[in-house]
Amino acid sequence: RPGAADAEAANDTPKEVLAQTGEFGLTLLNVPEALGGLTEERSTVTGVLVAEALAEGDMGQAVACLAPAAVATAISLWGTDEQQQTYLPDFTGDDVPAAALAVAEPRALFDAFELRTTATKTSDGYTLDGVKSGVVRGTEAELFVVAAALDGEPRLFIVESSTTGVALEPDPSMGLRAARLTRPALVGVTLPQSALLEDSH
Repeated sequence: RPGAADAEAANDTPKEVLAQTGEFGLTLLNVPEALGGLTEERSTVTGVLVAEALAEGDMGQAVACLAPAAVATAISLWGTDEQQQTYLPDFTGDDVPAAALAVAEPRALFDAFELRTTATKTSDGYTLDGVKSGVVRGTEAELFVVAAALDGEPRLFIVESSTTGVALEPDPSMGLRAARLTRPALVGVTLPQSALLEDSH
């Protein structure tokens, strides 16, 4: 809370604040113990209480702090064993990477079940095309979990930020400037079959 005005003006959350959330295990809350987390059963109530407590200080910084936990939760819930073993150790370690969900799209009355971002099946994977919005710390993120329509059904895909065809631009929002929101454009983004979170439908 003491740094809220400065974070809003800087359009960023201080690295010290982000590091503190890593130290007290924010990304571990909804990851099972078997995968390096803290719980045997995911608790939506616990997640809401933690988010509410952080947001009471500053909503923008809270969103920035919570973004990697959302990705870790998605992978622990819907990822394959290979995906969990590949990505979750980074979220349960000491140096949590910047990562974010990319679900929303820049249009009024957005419906997550009516996505305009599409995934097209190819011989060895998928091609993603579309524009997302409100993606937390997108310019810093190493990893995104992107929602796209595959055969008309919403599905989730793991997209590393270095993937060719991912372009980012600022997408500031009043009251959330500290979250450094971005608008990713996905143009012909080629992904392997292993990018699909298989239980995400």
